[in-house]
Amino acid sequence: MSLTDLKKKQGSKQKPKLSVDEFINDAEAYARGKSVIESAQQESHGHHRNFKLATFTLSPSSIEQLNVLAKKSGIAKSRLIRIMIEKYFHEEMSKPFDADI
Repeated sequence: MSLTDLKKKQGSKQKPKLSVDEFINDAEAYARGKSVIESAQQESHGHHRNFKLATFTLSPSSIEQLNVLAKKSGIAKSRLIRIMIEKYFHEEMSKPFDADI
């Protein structure tokens, strides 16, 4: 690898220009778990989603199955997992509740 490989690529995101007050307000919001500027950018692009990062441990066969599903369906792996969770949740919630458990 040469030093030219370490150069910043031209296609990277442009960060918005902020005033000092906007920067401080965003830093305070970030400390509370919500970036004001990031939220405004997402809303302006129609991407108002409330996702949180989660880490899961999956077996190699589960990972391979997820990769195949994602490739075949064209749906992102994280979206597939959300779909599966929602489907399983609705199936379980439709079952009668057993109070003896």
